[in-house]
Formats: sequence, C-alpha cells, structure tokens
Amino acid sequence: MTVDVRRFDDVTEGDTFVLTKEPVTTRQLVMYAGASGDYNRIHYDHAFACEAGLGGVIAHGMLTMGFAGQCLTDWAGEGAFTKDIAGRFLHPVRPGDEVQITLKVIAKEARGASRCCDVELSGEVLGRAVFAGSGTVVLTR
Repeated sequence: MTVDVRRFDDVTEGDTFVLTKEPVTTRQLVMYAGASGDYNRIHYDHAFACEAGLGGVIAHGMLTMGFAGQCLTDWAGEGAFTKDIAGRFLHPVRPGDEVQITLKVIAKEARGASRCCDVELSGEVLGRAVFAGSGTVVLTR
C-alpha cells in the first residue's frame, strides 16, 4: 500500500514497514529478462542451473533489489526522492518464493536543505535471509 505523503516530522527512528510480494513466477523471470536484457540461462534453464550447482532456476538478483526498491518507495510515498539504495544478495530466490522485505528507519536528520531518512532493508523467504541492504530517502517536511 502506497502512502500519499510521508512527512519527515512524522518519522521516528525504529519505525518499520513490511512489503510481502506475491510468489515469484517463471513468467515474471521471463518478463524481467526481457526488460533487463539479462538472459543468463540460470534464470530459465533448469538443467543448466542444476549443472551450475544452483539446484534449479533462480530469480535475477536485481529483481530482488527491485522488490527492496518498491518497499522503500511504497513506504516513502508521493513526493519523496530516493537518494541511494544498495544491497547484497545472501541466498537465491526461486520461482514460488514469497519474498518479504522489511524496512527499518535507522536515522533521520537534516542534511543541508534535505530531510533525510536512512533505512535498513532486509529480505526473507520463509525466515531465510535472501537480501540485506540500505537506502536513503529525502522526505518533505
């Protein structure tokens, strides 16, 4: 659910927000490959992915990063500016996985004319960490 406007003055360090994505589908992987140009066979060829030691097809890491970005922008709402987002992939996400991204506000401060919130982003599938990252968003007053 997108918030209309999240105001800096209403944010408290420690605030959290959770985004749960629908299960990843093979159709989604095909669509992401087309959009990104990443046609690595580990994302669509089961036998190849098994031979590569992955135990089957895995989602694009940047698709998982996209989920984290969606969590950040859904939390921030209209009028916010994502200044930075970064992350690392801890375990593969597979078709059928329901990814849950949790955002936690770790700092908020004025930086010049900007009102910034630094957040921690974590992704899980059935309690297993699949993503760890961070971001900074500029909010309206």
